[in-house]
Amino acid sequence: MKEIEDFISDKESQYFIKFHKKNYDVENNNYSIKHRQTQVIQCDVLLDKPKIKEMNILLNKFIQKINKKYVVNYFQIVRWPTYESQGEHFDFDIHPYTSILYLNDDFEGGETIVGNKIIKPKKCKLISFNGNKIKHQVNTITKGIRYTIPCWYKLKSEI
Repeated sequence: MKEIEDFISDKESQYFIKFHKKNYDVENNNYSIKHRQTQVIQCDVLLDKPKIKEMNILLNKFIQKINKKYVVNYFQIVRWPTYESQGEHFDFDIHPYTSILYLNDDFEGGETIVGNKIIKPKKCKLISFNGNKIKHQVNTITKGIRYTIPCWYKLKSEI
């Protein structure tokens, strides 16, 4: 497992939160979805937006340092409301690697548990791990709203 502090700047973090607030509209666009109580923006269809494209490039550069055989499959901007959580699970087999970028930390709860390690969310911090091999989960957000950018990677040969 890897943890990288200040993966993006505070200004970039705020941009993605504001982008979500402005663009999440499950009724009127094809890239907003609701998953349980989370509000998800699918970024793979928004690569024409400069900051989304920059994030895609940054995530690809990151994964290339881990393993040159991996590339971004897709990433999202996710709003996690109070009382939301995600139970213990593995990611799909096609995703050998996973990362989570925390966009804020002004909430309570919402820790990520990877294997036996508890990770307290910290604004602009990226964590990454073998999501299809290591069980992971998100503890219940007990106060406030949690924003993240999760990313799932695949083998280049599966493009």
